[in-house]
Amino acid sequence: MSSESTPNKPQLILLPGMDGTGDLFEPLVRVIGTNLETSIISYPLDEALGYQQLLNLVTSRIPKGKPYFLLGESFSGPLAVMAAQKFPENLLGVILVATFVTSPMPRWLGRLKRFSGGPILDLRPRPFIIDRLLGKDCPEKTKRWVHETLPRLKRDVLAARIEAVLEVNVREELKSCQIPVLYIAGSRDWLMGKKCLDAVWLCRPDVEIKVLDACHMVLQTRPDDSAKAIIDFCSRVIGSPKSNVQCPKGKGRDS
Repeated sequence: MSSESTPNKPQLILLPGMDGTGDLFEPLVRVIGTNLETSIISYPLDEALGYQQLLNLVTSRIPKGKPYFLLGESFSGPLAVMAAQKFPENLLGVILVATFVTSPMPRWLGRLKRFSGGPILDLRPRPFIIDRLLGKDCPEKTKRWVHETLPRLKRDVLAARIEAVLEVNVREELKSCQIPVLYIAGSRDWLMGKKCLDAVWLCRPDVEIKVLDACHMVLQTRPDDSAKAIIDFCSRVIGSPKSNVQCPKGKGRDS
């Protein structure tokens, strides 16, 4: 899913959460409309890939010679940071959404993995967990859609991604990244919590923070507010003295 390419507009590249499909970006992409050219990088549904392998996939699909922003949602936050640190050419800014720079999971899960020597618990999304990620005020249409999308992930693929999260640490990469960063958080996000945001802030005290009234799945339940935060951030970065890119214009820039 992508919007029509326009030479004067920077591209917004979207990296999906744990499901890896990119399908759940639909509400956000619809609201962004023509303000930014959007492009989604999806991950294989049938390949158990870790962060390094996914990084190779992501960087191979980043457009050459064109300015862009990189958005990493949840699971993909570390990927966005890794890509920004490794391939900063033409990258204007990084947007982190309800995500982390070190594992947000309990330490006992890592110990269980080392002790068992095999795949950890079956952590495939259950209906009641999905409901908690969305929040009670999530529209029924969005809830049904998410319930249909998340369970598509195979167990071994999900296990590989969870194990990657258990071991990830991209704090140094974020510290060395000199590109503007926006962090969008949900005020009721029990999965990430304030500690994940604090860890990002400790690495980059200059990070721009936007907290929305939402649970973990901010982009799906607050697409209008999320789109406005993203478009405003991109507009400010593009309008800075260091940038010679045309500022996006459209309905999404309302104050």
